[in-house]
Amino acid sequence: MKVAVFGFGSLNYYLNKLNVPERLGGEPPYGGSAMALEFAKAGYDTVLADPNLDKVPAEVIKKLEDAGVKLTGDDVDAAEGADVAILFTPFRAGITFKVAETILPHLAENGVICTTCTMSILVLNSYLQNAVLMEGREDVGFSTMHPAAIPGTPQHKHYLIATNELLKRPIVSEEQIERLKKLAEDAGKKTYLLPAELVSPVGDMGIVTTAIAFAGAIEYYRVARDVLKTRRSMTEFQIVQSLQVVASLVAKYGLGGLIKLLNIDAMKDSLKSMVLDENIQKTTLSASEILEKLPEIAPELLKEAETFTPSEPCHPSAPSPMLLNYMEELVGDDVLKGILRETWKKFYSDVSQREES
Repeated sequence: MKVAVFGFGSLNYYLNKLNVPERLGGEPPYGGSAMALEFAKAGYDTVLADPNLDKVPAEVIKKLEDAGVKLTGDDVDAAEGADVAILFTPFRAGITFKVAETILPHLAENGVICTTCTMSILVLNSYLQNAVLMEGREDVGFSTMHPAAIPGTPQHKHYLIATNELLKRPIVSEEQIERLKKLAEDAGKKTYLLPAELVSPVGDMGIVTTAIAFAGAIEYYRVARDVLKTRRSMTEFQIVQSLQVVASLVAKYGLGGLIKLLNIDAMKDSLKSMVLDENIQKTTLSASEILEKLPEIAPELLKEAETFTPSEPCHPSAPSPMLLNYMEELVGDDVLKGILRETWKKFYSDVSQREES
């Protein structure tokens, strides 16, 4: 089986900015090149494509070549006959779209394209479908080989593989999923199958937020069940409302707007009044401590909040699944999918511009 990895991984970022060897361990290469190294060591025909290989230290290049990794600056050469194509391309959406467009016609029959931590597979799939690039290549599947850690570090022990669960139309076959599982397991990694939409919230650094929100929801449920004795339906509604408000405000106004509009002092007093049992509300107590220490944790966000004024209205309390159902009733499934597709593309474009500025 041929595996093609696109994107070396920025050594400058890992070594000089993130200081990975001292902070997390391991040794170069990191990122996509580390994935390619492990696949080659597992016995797979592995190609690594990157246009900037001439900037990689010679000792790192030798390490890859000694393991059997073929190196090329030509994406088409890497993609020719590949059964698995893994995109460890930069976060900027345009680059990933361009690479995917280029390699699609050259993949092996029933090949599968996988994103990692830099692009949602649903966004990429929608883009290629919308651009009519899939004509004649409907056999190609779309999934993920999300490392959920920095490849090349001891923390990288698993891969998240996207499935069709929660999707109306499948984007990957069971055979392709099994192929990805075997690839990961042969490289010594555990595999977790997740619905495609959930890979990023679980695998990206945003898991910090996801896990804390999850823990808060479970803690609130426990308090509501054991202390307040409230109906579960009310508990679930309030959880949805809280998470939706936070998500909507951050998406619309950023963290500065979130701080200004939620009002830190109001939250601190309200949260303290909701501590009903300190033995089971550890997350609540931790949140209270963070609110108290916010001036020393993130003074720049508080300064930003001081001058924040919302320029446009926001309606954050409508739960998104409910809103999507209403939209589908109004405009139909095809129009709704088009709106969501273009929204995701604009989101990635906007994020890329913010990262570059």
